[in-house]
Amino acid sequence: EMSALSRAQRDKVANFQTVTGAPAKLAAEFLKRYSWSLDQAVDTFFNDPSQSFISRAPVRQVDAKKLDLFFRKYKAEDDGIGSEGIQALCADLGISALNPVTLVIAYYCHAEHMGIFTREEFIGGMTKLGCEDPQALRAKLPELNAMLTDRTKCKEIYAFTFQFALDQGQRCLPADMCVEFWKLLLAQHFALLDKWIAFVEERVKNAISKDTWMMLYDLATQVKPDLSDYDMNGAWPVVIDEFVESVRGSSV
Repeated sequence: EMSALSRAQRDKVANFQTVTGAPAKLAAEFLKRYSWSLDQAVDTFFNDPSQSFISRAPVRQVDAKKLDLFFRKYKAEDDGIGSEGIQALCADLGISALNPVTLVIAYYCHAEHMGIFTREEFIGGMTKLGCEDPQALRAKLPELNAMLTDRTKCKEIYAFTFQFALDQGQRCLPADMCVEFWKLLLAQHFALLDKWIAFVEERVKNAISKDTWMMLYDLATQVKPDLSDYDMNGAWPVVIDEFVESVRGSSV
C-alpha cells in the first residue's frame, strides 16, 4: 500500500509516525482522512480518546527552560552542538561517541548532518524522548539500545543512517564508511557480516547506493544464514548476487 503513495505522502506518514508512534497503516489512514494535512491529522489523533493505540505511556512533558539549559551545556559558539559538544555529551552519558546508540539519538532528533545538532533538532529530539537533562537521557539509553536489537525499529534507524551520513549533493556512500556503520548496526542481525565486509573490502571499489544499502538489510534479516532460500532471479543488486555466489562457491 505504501508504494502507491507519493514521496511527499510517504514523508508525511513517516513524520506522523515519529510524532505519534502509530504504525504506518494507521498513519496513512489518518492522513487520508484529513486530506494529507499533517497538523490536522496529528491533532485529531491525540484528541480522539477512542484511539486505543495511545495506551503507550505518554512521553513526560519537558520543562522548556531546563531543555534550553541542556542544549546550552553542549552548544558551540555558532548555536549548534558540534563535534566537541557531542563528545562531551557522550562522556556525560557514559558512552563512546562510536556507540551505535548515538545513531538512535540522531534519529530521534531528525539530524540532517553527522557531527552537528542544530538547536531545533536537539530540542525536538529531547522533547520527543521526554528528556530535559543528561541524566534523563542516560536513563533512557537501555530503551534506545533495545531499538537496535528490534529488527523492524533497527531498519528505520539503518535507513536514517544512510541519509544522515551523506555529504550534501552525494547520492552514494563510500564503501569504507558503510563498513563502519555495518559493524555498528548489523552485528546482531547479520550472521554473514564478517564475510560480507571481507567481500566488500576486497571486491567493491565503487560507493554504495541507497538501494544496495537497504537490500543488504533484507538479506541480513530475511534470508537464511546459509543462503539456501536466496533467489538469484530476485530483484537483488548485482553486488549482493556476487557476494552470495562467492559464499556458495567457497562452501562447496
